[in-house]
Amino acid sequence: MIRNHLTLFKINMLLRYKFLSLLAVACCGFFACKTQMADQPLLLDPELRTGKLPNGFTYYIRRNKTPQKRVMMYLAVKAGSILETDQQRGVAHFVEHMSFNGTKHFPKKELSNYLEKSGVRFGADLNANTGPDETVYQLPLPSDNPELLANGLQIMRDWAQEANIEAEDVARERHVILEEKRYRQGLQQRYEEQSIPVYTNQSRYSSRLPIGTEPVLQKVTAEQIRSFYKDWYRPNLEAILVVGDIDVDQMEKDIKAKFSDLKNPVKEKERPAYRATLTGKNQYMQFIDPEWGGIAVEVVMKQQQSRMLSTSDYRNNLMKTLLSQMISARFRQMPFVSFTSITGGLMSMSVNVNSKPAETGPALQSVWLELRRMEEQGFTAAELERVKKNHQEKMAEAWKEKDKTSSETLIRPYLTHFLTGDIAPGITRENELTTELLPEISLSEINDLMKAYVKDTDRDIIVKGSEENKAFLPDEATILGWIEAVYTAPLTPFVDDVQDLPLLSDTPKPGRITVDEPVEKAGLQKITLSNGLNVLLKKTDFQNDQVLFKGFAEGGASLSDDADYLSALNAANVVVASGAGNYNAQQLSKYLSGRQLQVSPFINDTYQGFGGSSTKAELSTALEVVHAYVTAPRKDQEAFNILMSRSKDQLLNRSNGPAQVFSDTVALVLGNNHIRRRPQTMKSLESLQLDKAYEIYKKRFADASAFTFVFVGNMDLETMRPLLEKYLGSLPSTGAKEQIRDVGINIPPGRITKTVYNGAVQKSSVLLAYSGAFDYTFDHTIQMNALADALKISLTERLRDQEGGTYTPNVQMTLSRYPKSRFGLLISFDCAVQNVEKLIASAQDELDKMRKTGPSEEHLQKFKAARRIGLQTGSTNNEFWLDYLTGQVMNKESLTQFFDYGAALNQLSVKSVQQAAANFIQDKNYVRLVLMPEKTNH
Repeated sequence: MIRNHLTLFKINMLLRYKFLSLLAVACCGFFACKTQMADQPLLLDPELRTGKLPNGFTYYIRRNKTPQKRVMMYLAVKAGSILETDQQRGVAHFVEHMSFNGTKHFPKKELSNYLEKSGVRFGADLNANTGPDETVYQLPLPSDNPELLANGLQIMRDWAQEANIEAEDVARERHVILEEKRYRQGLQQRYEEQSIPVYTNQSRYSSRLPIGTEPVLQKVTAEQIRSFYKDWYRPNLEAILVVGDIDVDQMEKDIKAKFSDLKNPVKEKERPAYRATLTGKNQYMQFIDPEWGGIAVEVVMKQQQSRMLSTSDYRNNLMKTLLSQMISARFRQMPFVSFTSITGGLMSMSVNVNSKPAETGPALQSVWLELRRMEEQGFTAAELERVKKNHQEKMAEAWKEKDKTSSETLIRPYLTHFLTGDIAPGITRENELTTELLPEISLSEINDLMKAYVKDTDRDIIVKGSEENKAFLPDEATILGWIEAVYTAPLTPFVDDVQDLPLLSDTPKPGRITVDEPVEKAGLQKITLSNGLNVLLKKTDFQNDQVLFKGFAEGGASLSDDADYLSALNAANVVVASGAGNYNAQQLSKYLSGRQLQVSPFINDTYQGFGGSSTKAELSTALEVVHAYVTAPRKDQEAFNILMSRSKDQLLNRSNGPAQVFSDTVALVLGNNHIRRRPQTMKSLESLQLDKAYEIYKKRFADASAFTFVFVGNMDLETMRPLLEKYLGSLPSTGAKEQIRDVGINIPPGRITKTVYNGAVQKSSVLLAYSGAFDYTFDHTIQMNALADALKISLTERLRDQEGGTYTPNVQMTLSRYPKSRFGLLISFDCAVQNVEKLIASAQDELDKMRKTGPSEEHLQKFKAARRIGLQTGSTNNEFWLDYLTGQVMNKESLTQFFDYGAALNQLSVKSVQQAAANFIQDKNYVRLVLMPEKTNH
């Protein structure tokens, strides 16, 4: 797998990572902050045990019991594509592939075969990625199996220095890698290849994309690959990271025993350190591509990344995080500004606008005017206090969950420490630092930092458009003129629109609980309220202070006419953009600032409802917000106009390339050519009307008796009952209990073949679909899922490993019970044009085998092993239980079915899967869709 040079992230989205480490955003040390507390070096997390063997091999070990009986292992190598010579372009990534093609103790494909039999899925679990500076292998394992744990260490040892790189295997894998390169060909790859030199200031990184070059990949020999492997896969450039439910002392002993005899080369090459640096110059480029929609302008203002070694570094980055959140809040409705970490040691603040040809200047100026306002007038004290409060609360919540944080999350900062040296102090120290440092950060410091962000050196301008719009693409002087004009325009002060009102004008009149009974086997409490609304409560201790919930009722957009479909599908978005109760959307965001909760109404094709989460303390507020969205949704014309503007921008920026055209074709054909599956256009967007969307929203949420709410988490049931009565029991009810309407969006019956000719890239895409009626039973769903998993393994072995015809074949099984019981089996892959017919025939042959003889016993056991691990880890996960219970209610199935799954797996046989395949998957209902380049049609 390839890691991109650019890691894009919106700062306001960083909160999703629970602030486990502020280091995740340590990308801007350009501003020298006033430091109040004495500067001290940061120390590594005291929960972590580290060491270095005499040969230079480094280890990181930490005990963590979330999830229980599981361990995450990484092997990190400080070797990536940046170390390649011109004759080795792509070899670092080739080595990664070869590491899965045979090692000393696991020859050929035995490594993945052995692990899959143990429930470790190739790709989803067992994986690796190659970046410019590093290659990282990941291996999650059950930790309660001593033999498997020992073999996991052996696999890591083999990867570190004992991969078999044989000519026969290289020849076979070469086809796979070339197909991976072909798979990546498209608009994004072309843009990356042209823009990387600008982003990285013409540094070595600009010519070292990990995927490599086709001439090298076509001719590189096993000997050349082994040479790179021997040069750079050596203990003084490697580390093992082990985090999970393990004995640390024993693991340390095992690592020392297993890795101490690794040898460094006698005449080792120096590992050079590369870095992209600031030049003080500005750059301009145009990216013109036939697939680009509309016109886009990006202004990139670069800074040098800093290290994270001391408390002053931490303070700098804390300031930067606060500022980033404040900028994001100003642009909340239209996210024009993003923060980007660029491989090679640079970071940037970028301004991005998409527009029609005649509107590029005004679009850019409207964004830059707000930047100027922040730059010259600064922020308000209230804005700073809100983000401080929000950050402190999120850090405190992360600290509360310190013993319930997943091993996969914990291991990432340790990996960063090995690769870059940036310190991972751990959440306890980070929470302490946040508490100490936040109060002393002043508004003047933040405002000064903002001024340092907006700069006129080390500033790049990238203009993107199609050949059709080439005449409208602005040159550098024009764009600079637009920006300069902003600074001569009148500047009004920022108005911080804050209301000091209750969310609801009237206190809800509580309903009452009419049914309150346990479902003991499932650990549930089942409640019915006086308005008919049903509630399921599952109290857990999987997280210390988390409650997840989902409320839903049948209907969704299916109950609206086709002419109103877009209004129905976007109705919840319209209301969220407008607000609820006494607050518009911006005011509501500020009202909820610092509160650890999230509530999102939704309307999709078949359901309407809410998704949300909160801490125990904020459950009352979360339910109050739900109540407000149901009883007092707002309708805001200005917010609707902004929403429409954003939708139009997305359409303008929508690619018209082959991948998009084929995707549209797939959606339309598999959707039975239904009007609801047609690609959205500017004309169809006109059918989205504010009044109609608002009307539909109110109608969809008018009947509380149709709703079921599921709550999962560490909640007090006695506290929950009065909250349910007050905020959910008081919701209006009509008793209508509408059901999903079948509008006819199904994979059509019969045999359909369609070839789409589009684009010049010599790449084809294939989708094969089988569908039909389905007898929806518990056993049949397991059999069909086993069929899909086994078929995926078979297709990977044949189409990828044996024939080298595709990078990754995909198999998807969809099983629906309502409005009608149906199944859909989708097989898809990309390949060379000349291999289309051959690979389709091979795929159909594998499916025929499934119908005639069923899966192999080995493939079935792999499915069972993976599902057993999934059951084990899922049973201690709030998200799993929320999804499971929601699905059971939607499908009107037993709430205790989960506890029968293990027995059903045991009963699953090759014969039962074969019978399901033979009974349901018929050639009479078959869709074949193929994308071909245009020139093959002439």
